[in-house]
Amino acid sequence: MITQRGLRPEDRPLIASLLASVPAFSDEERAVALELVDVQLAQPSADGYRFVLSVCGEASPALAGYLCYGRTPMTRSTYDLYWIATSPEFARLDVARGLVSTMEREIAREGGGLVRVETGSRERHGAVRFYDALQFTRAAVIPDFYEPGDDLLIFTKRVGALRASAAPPEASRAAPAPPESPAPADAPALYDAAFGYRDYVAERDFLLACARRFGARPVQRVLSWACGPARHLEAFAELGVGCAGADGSAAMIAYAERTAAARGAGAGIRFSCAELDERPDVPPVDLSFVSLSAIHQLATPAALERHLRLAASLLLPGGVHVIEATHPADLTPSGVNRTEWTELRGDQSIDARFRIHIERAAPDRVVPVSLEVVCSARRNGGAPRELSSIRQESTWHIPDLAGWRRVAERVPELALVATLGDFNVDVPFEHAAAWRLILVLKRL
Repeated sequence: MITQRGLRPEDRPLIASLLASVPAFSDEERAVALELVDVQLAQPSADGYRFVLSVCGEASPALAGYLCYGRTPMTRSTYDLYWIATSPEFARLDVARGLVSTMEREIAREGGGLVRVETGSRERHGAVRFYDALQFTRAAVIPDFYEPGDDLLIFTKRVGALRASAAPPEASRAAPAPPESPAPADAPALYDAAFGYRDYVAERDFLLACARRFGARPVQRVLSWACGPARHLEAFAELGVGCAGADGSAAMIAYAERTAAARGAGAGIRFSCAELDERPDVPPVDLSFVSLSAIHQLATPAALERHLRLAASLLLPGGVHVIEATHPADLTPSGVNRTEWTELRGDQSIDARFRIHIERAAPDRVVPVSLEVVCSARRNGGAPRELSSIRQESTWHIPDLAGWRRVAERVPELALVATLGDFNVDVPFEHAAAWRLILVLKRL
């Protein structure tokens, strides 16, 4: 399990060893990186350099990666990302993305600001692709800055003020407004609170970008399969888009109707109780989607095919169907197959643990997964008191890309037009920074 913490004196040799393990760093670069460590250790109360370390293990900790950033002198709310390095041993654990996410969250807690990072144009570190994938903007270029052919690239990213707290390290976007506090035994509200870190507005905009880039019709009506609390639909309703939501849980549908109405979005959303392989009672749409790996509840290729046929039947010609799936590598020991995070809601703490039990995976890529969400009342100096919880285990089918292509080929009404690796239409699945598998299918 990887945890994050600040810099300690005993971390210097760990950082030196990590830097030595990365062949792309020169001796001069390693010396500069360690100089920043020494400056901070000499004056731990100073605010010039801030460190975030990702550490694996407790008894004999291994340093998976670290990041150094700080406020830019003589600016009101600008920050410099000075250094980021990850161990090659943890390459598939998305350590670098988690470090940047933590930095952004800390900046958001301080009111937000502009992040600036400088890097060379040559791909010896993979930095250019990494910052592109994290939706940094290329703000400036100074040709031949480092040497002929190696330009200085200046990337920037605007970080908004935090409106909710404590998203998990894998989430690289600011959290939305908090949902209502969960009540004991209210599983839909607890689920909503646990996944409140999702940036539904940003994901809505990504879905619209998929429709523009890969589809052939304007989006006037959308359908969210396995819609859960319907937060994506609320974001679409803000734009005046007609919305429909389908979910197999009647309790979740009732919760979504209640909360959407409370925020003034209920009139624009039509709900239907239907599983992913059942036809919902909704009119045809221009855009449909399945988010948060819910598609893996369909545990056989035949069930996936049924879902795609239903999606095709509800899409108008030129419309697109977007599936946010788990990265196939997460079914391997080097993948991200367990995650823990905490959401804070006033005097309540929502602790969540998700795990893909890869040790029990079947050859056909069917694997048990477990989710535990516990809402507790926090007490100063005392043990927390559990208020409500979700503890469930289910079976997922996580195809590789070839498996997805085989299923899609059996549905001639749909064409698989894009496979993406992030919530960014410019990041293909083959990208080095890919951490999801997002499939875009077009209705012919």
